[in-house]
Amino acid sequence: MAISRSSSLTVPAISEKTFDSVWVRSINIHCPQLNAEGNNGGQINIELVPYDATKGSEAIYLSLDNEVNDYLNVDGTHNPDKTFWKCVNDVPEVAKAMEAIVSAVAPLKTWIETVPEVEKTEIEGAATKESEE
Repeated sequence: MAISRSSSLTVPAISEKTFDSVWVRSINIHCPQLNAEGNNGGQINIELVPYDATKGSEAIYLSLDNEVNDYLNVDGTHNPDKTFWKCVNDVPEVAKAMEAIVSAVAPLKTWIETVPEVEKTEIEGAATKESEE
């Protein structure tokens, strides 16, 4: 049931735009098992959104209904021959990506846990000098 407005709403027209690439908006990797024969658990889910890579016009297009997004899913459900570890074993780029992610964990953890140094402002520095005198 519609509710009437006291005044009409006019939405401005949006000009047409071309997106020549895709942007990885979301990537989720779930690997609950070791890479061993017979292990077929795990998933890779990637969401790709339209992206304009034209220099000076870089832009990501996000639609409310996600109708234009592409989704890449490896989970073995729709095709038992396309499982997570089979993907890692068969696609060298995916294997390299997994190696890169694993090797990044320790440096990422260190970066997260490192407390940033806070530089003293001129006012704080002046106050410290005065108290020393």
